[in-house]
Amino acid sequence: MKARTLVFIICSPAGRVGKSMVARLLGDYFLATNRSFFGFDTDPHEPVLAARFPQQVIVSDLTTVPGQMALVDPLLVNDEIPKIIDLWHRSMEGFFTLVDQTDFIAEAVNAGIEPVFFFIADASTRSLDAATRLAARYPEQQMIVVENAGAAPLSRDQLARYPAHRIFKVGALDPVLRNAIEDPGFSLSRFMLAPPSNMSIVVRSGVRDWLARIFSQLRSFELRLALEQAEHLG
Repeated sequence: MKARTLVFIICSPAGRVGKSMVARLLGDYFLATNRSFFGFDTDPHEPVLAARFPQQVIVSDLTTVPGQMALVDPLLVNDEIPKIIDLWHRSMEGFFTLVDQTDFIAEAVNAGIEPVFFFIADASTRSLDAATRLAARYPEQQMIVVENAGAAPLSRDQLARYPAHRIFKVGALDPVLRNAIEDPGFSLSRFMLAPPSNMSIVVRSGVRDWLARIFSQLRSFELRLALEQAEHLG
């Protein structure tokens, strides 16, 4: 039996909370482990993810039918290639309306595809309400709540209020390290495979440690999914 094809839906009702960064981390994780991915950037005005991965990511304008087709139809192909959706906050409600209208979740599950929500949390009531509604709307789907400490820090009590199957943490970066990874030509996956020799050893060590903690969480997540699938088939 084929393995499930994962569809990661990176979402939040707020802008500037690090959705594109989390999508980028997922993409670079797959590339660093010698795999590919297929991505969708739903911000037609500032497609940050598509700029980072021009070979793997397409821009889908969800205000148009062709844009909706370009996003939804490839997601229903069980090819074992992970899909990553960087969901622009202005497209979030429209996207989930489209999901319901097309009965996408049921179609995906029947095809051996597993949608996984990566919800970027912040300290606002609006964010908590959106996450709670999303979990209630799709109770069978995994909800991973992301704390991006660099863009949207939360207290322990605030984070505990979110409905989550798991918590995914992205640590804050020193401004010098952040400037290094935000350079348009900087690839996190290439860095993990072969750090540039002309980079300060201090910067190199700091970025490697930050990225290793994130990639370790993603490896653990994949192992748990594989175990769950094996238990289900057994």
